[in-house]
Amino acid sequence: MSNNLDEELLGRYFAGHADADDLSRVDHWLQGSSERQKELEGYHKIWLASEKQVVFKPDTNKAWKKVAAQTVNKKKPNYTAWAAAIAACLLLGTYFILSPGKEEPIQYAAIKTEQNQTEHTLADGSIITLNSFSHLEYPEHFETGERRVKLIGEAFFDIARNPDKPFIIEANGTEIKVLGTSFNVLARDADVKVSVNSGRVEFKKSNDKKVVLNKGEEALYQSLKDTIKTAIILDRNVFAFKTKVFEFNQTQLEDVIHTLNKGYVAEIKLDGSAWENYQLTTRFENEKLSDALGIIAETLDLKLSIKDKTYILAKKE
Repeated sequence: MSNNLDEELLGRYFAGHADADDLSRVDHWLQGSSERQKELEGYHKIWLASEKQVVFKPDTNKAWKKVAAQTVNKKKPNYTAWAAAIAACLLLGTYFILSPGKEEPIQYAAIKTEQNQTEHTLADGSIITLNSFSHLEYPEHFETGERRVKLIGEAFFDIARNPDKPFIIEANGTEIKVLGTSFNVLARDADVKVSVNSGRVEFKKSNDKKVVLNKGEEALYQSLKDTIKTAIILDRNVFAFKTKVFEFNQTQLEDVIHTLNKGYVAEIKLDGSAWENYQLTTRFENEKLSDALGIIAETLDLKLSIKDKTYILAKKE
C-alpha cells in the first residue's frame, strides 16, 4: 500500500466514518500522484464487493493486512492480490448471498429560477447555487454508479467528493464530469462556458473534443465552430453571483454595471452617453447594492437615483 494511508484509515473512509483529519489525509495523499486516484478506486471496488454481496461480515482487518503484505515495495497496485485476499474472506459467507431486489424507479425533481437566485443541497451533500432564469433537473436520490444532473442557464457547483460516483452535468449537449470540486457553468445558449474555482474538471462535447481544467482555468465550447478553447480565468467576477465579491481594476463603467446587474439580479442603468472615459478600480465584498452604487457615485462624481426599482447613474450637470 502506498505511503501515508493504512488499511484502518481506508476502512473508515469507505465506510463513511472518516473524520475531518482522515479526509484531509486522503485528499493530501491523492494530490501526490495522478496514479493514486486509480489506486483508490481499485481499493474501493474491492471494498464494495465485500460489503454488498453478503450479509456475513468478513474479517476485513485481516484481509487488509494480507493485501498490505503482498503490495509492499511495489510501485503499482496489484488488484489480483487484493481480490484474492478479500475473496478468501467472502468464501466464509457464501451461504448468505442476498438475492437482488427490485430496483426502484429514479425520482426526478427540478428547480427553476426567474428574477431570483437560489441555493439547494442535493442528496449527496453537493451544494448548487442557481443564478437567475435557470433550470436544474436532478434525481432525488443518486442510486446508480454516477450522479447526473441537467442544467439550462447558469449555476455554481460545490460538489461533495465521492471517488466511486462521478458527478456529471449535462449542459446543452456538453458534459462536465468531476469527483469533488467547485466550478461555474454558463449554458444559456448553444455555447457553454466552464470556470473552475477549485479542484479538477473534465469538459467534453464528444470523445474527440475533451479538455481537463484545473483551478483558475476555464473553457468555452463554441457551437458554430464546434471547438473547445481553454484559457486562464482573468475575470474573477465569473463567480461573483455566488460569492458576492466583486473586483474591478480600471474597468469600464458600462462593464461594471453589467457585472452588478448579473450578480445582484438588479436593474441598473446609465443615463446619457459618452461613458468611455469612466473607469473604476475597487472591490465590493457582501455590500448591499445601494451601498455599492453609492460608493461608485461618490468615486466618479455621479448622481444616483432610483425609479420603479431601477437604479440610475447620471452625470452631474
